[in-house]
Amino acid sequence: HKTGELNDITPAMITEILGFGPNVDDDPDKVKHSWGFEVDGELCGIWDYKGSHHIGMFSTFGPDRVFRALFSPYYSL
Repeated sequence: HKTGELNDITPAMITEILGFGPNVDDDPDKVKHSWGFEVDGELCGIWDYKGSHHIGMFSTFGPDRVFRALFSPYYSL
């Protein structure tokens, strides 16, 4: 479930920050880009929902500290 979001960011920017491209198969009718990863044993995820990538918005799941460290200018709860 969503615990935060990224705004004013593109899939290419997310890929550059993470160092890998989308790697999770999601429902193609709802999600076009989806990343899954682990930091210090905690699962994290980033995905767009129903075209939200068109407005630069992505949902996040995982510890606030991880997303603040990686995506500080784009991240909000």
